[in-house]
Amino acid sequence: MGKPKKDSGTWLMTYGDLVTLLLVFFVLLYALSPGVEKKKFNAFIQYFQQSGGFFDDNNVAPPQPPPGETAPSPEEMEEFIEEQLTRWVALKDFLDEHQLTDEVDIKLMSDGLLITLSDSLTFESGSAQLLPRAQKLLARISESLANDVVEIEVQGHTDNVPISGNGLYKSNWYLGGARAVSVVEYLQQNAKVDPKRFKASSYGEYKPVADNDSPEGRRKNRRVEIYLRDKIQKSEPKDLIGFPSVEEPEE
Repeated sequence: MGKPKKDSGTWLMTYGDLVTLLLVFFVLLYALSPGVEKKKFNAFIQYFQQSGGFFDDNNVAPPQPPPGETAPSPEEMEEFIEEQLTRWVALKDFLDEHQLTDEVDIKLMSDGLLITLSDSLTFESGSAQLLPRAQKLLARISESLANDVVEIEVQGHTDNVPISGNGLYKSNWYLGGARAVSVVEYLQQNAKVDPKRFKASSYGEYKPVADNDSPEGRRKNRRVEIYLRDKIQKSEPKDLIGFPSVEEPEE
């Protein structure tokens, strides 16, 4: 038997990514939890700002950026995470203050954030005209958008009940698309982001998250999803066994 090859230490890169992702995940989870005091939260963040790295820089290879892009420096990554936390903690406080936590869901994605709005908050039945409460929330979300969000995609989803009566929309495809466009237009008008970064799409009834056989299931399927994709991507949440992940939208 030959001698085993010397450990190159390359496994540390994967392990380091996993530890970093876990840290970011739990910081965001903590930040979005109700009842977090601002003083305690700032002290929590400062601990990690002042602490050194886990590994010697000479032993860990840096992650490779996507083709045509430059890898962010540690300082840029730290600044990005701080800015992102500040924005979304403020949004969570807004939801708590206006009692919207039951109608809005926020999930961490590998490439950004997913905000899901229930149709009871956003639209009347069969309509694509935004309700006043939805406009107030979307205005607040617009304030949270910055240049590090490279794409804002809004998806319209419906239940499987056929459209009938009003004659405005031929099918749930049209209704979902009209609702997505309404949200995109409102965000674009209120956000200081290049209009080219906005995208509206419709899945109609064909991407349910619950069974359409019950009123409760149909209510969950009637929703608007807002994907905020960051310029700095984190590791894949689906690599973490036991933690929830969201299926990426199909192209």
